[in-house]
Amino acid sequence: MEKDFFEKLEHTITTKGKEAAKKAKEVAGSARIYNDIRVAKKDLSRLYSQVGEKYFNENMNYPEEDYIDLFNLIEKIRGDIEVMEQELEATSKRESEDSEFEEVDHH
Repeated sequence: MEKDFFEKLEHTITTKGKEAAKKAKEVAGSARIYNDIRVAKKDLSRLYSQVGEKYFNENMNYPEEDYIDLFNLIEKIRGDIEVMEQELEATSKRESEDSEFEEVDHH
């Protein structure tokens, strides 16, 4: 009877171990597939962006009617970025000058 118990226990442990290993492989496979999908979507998004930028650059002077509002918004944002970059440059220059003044002032 005792031997029967241990044989059943061994069988159960072996079976459950195999099931756990199979499940782990499935989970790892799912994780790999999920990651592959995420990478492919990122690549696709980057390609869409390149197509859009190329189309914009080739047609910015004469956009089709459906794209005029988008092109105008792009130009506005580009202008906003340019203004912010100039502000940043001016601020950095002032901070640098202030820093140099403080160093000279202490000596």
